[in-house]
Amino acid sequence: MPAITCTTIPLPATSPPSSPTDRQTPRIKSLIVDDNGITAKVLCKILSKEFGYSTTCAVSGKEALVKLSQEVFDVIFMDIDMPELSGIETTMAIHSKGSVVLEANRTIPIIAYTTNPCDSKYFEAGMNGWVGKPANQITVRKELERVCISMSS
Repeated sequence: MPAITCTTIPLPATSPPSSPTDRQTPRIKSLIVDDNGITAKVLCKILSKEFGYSTTCAVSGKEALVKLSQEVFDVIFMDIDMPELSGIETTMAIHSKGSVVLEANRTIPIIAYTTNPCDSKYFEAGMNGWVGKPANQITVRKELERVCISMSS
């Protein structure tokens, strides 16, 4: 498969680098926001083991906002149905000018990661993509490629 370049999210290689010294680009930092530890681990494994991404997990929208106020990420995978602050509410808070989120994190891609069917309200809230649970390497890669293409257009 030919490589697709994206100025927003560097895409995962076909296979992960075999060692840190094999990396030619900085490690991609992903934030997984999911209150379900099992589905978060599934996605974490795909992103870290298969693609070589660095992953950080948050178990709530509020925790995600704290992490986004302290550290810059390259992509966010956002659960939709969470207590206190839903994925949609968290996404809207990320894009809000009055939030504590670092400026660099306001424009990074946010991909819905949910058991719910894809819904236009995700995109209306400011999300850029959708991956259904349980995820697999192929669906994650295809959605990252699609999001990269749409954001670079």
